[in-house]
Amino acid sequence: MDAANTNNDNCNRREFVLASGLFVVGGLVSCNEFEKTLSPEAVKPKSQPPLDPTSIRVRIGKNAEKVTIANNTFNKSILGNKPLKVEIKPNTKVIVNGKTKTTSGLIMLHPNKNNTFDVVLHVSVEQYLPGVLAGELFAHWHPTTFAAQAVAARSYAVNLHLERITKSHFDVTDGPSSQMFLGDVTLDVAHRAVQETNGIVLRWNKKIIPAYYSACCGGLAATAYDAISSAESHQITPLQGHSGKDKCTTLKIRSWNTERSARLLRRRLNACANSMNIPSFADIRSIHSVEPSAINQHGRPATLAITCRRKKVYEVRAIDFMHAANTNVSALPNPQRKLQSSFLVGKKAGSNLELSGHGMGHGVGLCQYGAQELAGAGESWQNILAWYYPKAEINS
Repeated sequence: MDAANTNNDNCNRREFVLASGLFVVGGLVSCNEFEKTLSPEAVKPKSQPPLDPTSIRVRIGKNAEKVTIANNTFNKSILGNKPLKVEIKPNTKVIVNGKTKTTSGLIMLHPNKNNTFDVVLHVSVEQYLPGVLAGELFAHWHPTTFAAQAVAARSYAVNLHLERITKSHFDVTDGPSSQMFLGDVTLDVAHRAVQETNGIVLRWNKKIIPAYYSACCGGLAATAYDAISSAESHQITPLQGHSGKDKCTTLKIRSWNTERSARLLRRRLNACANSMNIPSFADIRSIHSVEPSAINQHGRPATLAITCRRKKVYEVRAIDFMHAANTNVSALPNPQRKLQSSFLVGKKAGSNLELSGHGMGHGVGLCQYGAQELAGAGESWQNILAWYYPKAEINS
């Protein structure tokens, strides 16, 4: 990932934190409207025994040809065709695919069919979480933001672990497609947040929910049904989003603009028709505009209308348009600047398409910039979670 600089209001938070761990966010906002929407009974944690210790399986290397663990190097010839268990001491240095992590736990090497292998770290959930918080949030952010993020990240990881335990050799990855994970970290605020919320998760009907989150929702919540998938687990109340504008609305960083060659964007969509199983992408011959054609209950675009120069309209899911527009295609130059969210519109300007939008990420669940605003205004992490995951149970 490329590092951003501190003067770029539209920088990607995850890219920047990996480079320097520091970013100054705009002023805090009033929470008067927010306070009226909450009921104390909805956010009071229940007193229950903590979760049994869960080992999260983190894939820290995909399709690796070799991995160095401490002073030992492993490759496929050493592995053979069976998984290999590697016991490691605390704070062991692991080098795989050009990345170095200091980790603790147990490492499993899983052979793949293409003469490579996956490197999977097994680590207890409470030991795993500080490395997630250090990768997901800025080090100087409010401790309450860290506590809210800890509960969301714990819920997300444990939910995936329970879902994938018999289906896959890993639960989560260590990058933005899952949760950032930096390995063993010394960031005090991250460790304190994990200790303060030890074992606490978000539940619906007694089941731990996949507590999605993104950097910035752009002011209006997305639903998991529209922005993630139509899976039954995404149709529950806590993943349908909050009503009303979010507290990130006043932040300059919520808005972004970019330009794309209309011809190259059209060819990119065409190329994604088969891989994404969206036949309408193949039929697009020009792009004159991109506008919302349907919105969710909160006013955020759920589908987009792509209008060609002959006024023919192609309707696609907003999230699918964003994914296709950001996809690297072998016959085309890679996008110089990826679209930051599906909350967008586009208008033709000469040979280019001017795209403008709000937010960073899918916009489902906790908005990290919004949570930071709420924390700075004095809200508890319980109230923050109740705002972003309506009617979820907050308990162990």
